Amino acid sequence: MSVLDRVVVGVDGTDFGFEALRQTLVLSPPGGAVHAVTALDTSIAVHAGFNMSDVAAQLEEGADLARARAVEIISDRLDCTAQVLRGDAKSVLRQACTAYDATLLSLGGRGSSRFLGMMTGETASTLLHEAASSVLFARPQWIQRWRPNRIVVGLDGSEFSLAALSVADDLAERLGSAIQVVTATGGKHVERDGAWDERVTAWDPGHPYTALRDRSTLADLLILGSRGLHGLHALGSVSERVAHAAHCSALIIHSSPPN
Repeated sequence: MSVLDRVVVGVDGTDFGFEALRQTLVLSPPGGAVHAVTALDTSIAVHAGFNMSDVAAQLEEGADLARARAVEIISDRLDCTAQVLRGDAKSVLRQACTAYDATLLSLGGRGSSRFLGMMTGETASTLLHEAASSVLFARPQWIQRWRPNRIVVGLDGSEFSLAALSVADDLAERLGSAIQVVTATGGKHVERDGAWDERVTAWDPGHPYTALRDRSTLADLLILGSRGLHGLHALGSVSERVAHAAHCSALIIHSSPPN
C-alpha cells in the first residue's frame, strides 16, 4: 500500500488549490484514486444580512466553477472525481478522508480563498496538525509545470523517516527523480549504523528544521516522516514546522498508511 494510492485534494477555487490537484495527479501512481473536494459553506452568508440569498447564490456558483475547473484538470484520468460537499472546509475534508479511506490529504501550501473564503491557511495548518493520513502541502512553480525532479528527504534512521525515504525511492523509480538524503546532526542525537546511514548524501551539522528548510530552496519536493503525534505532543514537530516554512512542496509521511 502506497501513501499515494487514495488522495483527497482540497480545491477551493484558488490557483493554490488547483496546483495541489495538478501536483497530486503527477505523484499519483497508475490506478491511484484522486478525489477533488470543494467545500461549500453557505452558512457564512448570514453575515450579509438582507443580501444573504444573493451571497449564498454567489458561493454556490463559485463552488460549481471550482468543481468544473477541477474536472478539466483531471481530464480523462480514471478513478478520479470532483465534487462539491456542503459544510465548512475542515469538516468536509475530514469527512471526505474518512469516506474514501484516504492515504493522503493534498492542500495548497499557501492557500487562502479569494472567493469562497473557506480553505484558509488556518484550515491547512489544522488539518496537517491532526491528520491521520499523510499530507501534501503543494507550492507552485510559476515558471514551469511542476514535476518532482529534485527531491530532498530528511533521514535520521527512525521508522517514520525511513518511510519517507521509501516514498522518495518509489517516485524516483517511476518519475526519474534525483534524491538528496539529508541527515542533520544539530538536533537530537542521531545514532549512526550501517542499516541506513549509507543512504545519506549530505550530513548537515545544523538543526533539522534549518537544514531542511534551507535545502528546500533548490528542491521541487521535500519529503519528511511524521511520528503522527497530536495535541501538545506535536507542537514542536519538525515536520510540521518545515512543511509551513519550506520553499517547495512538502510531503509529510505517516509511517503506517491505512490498509
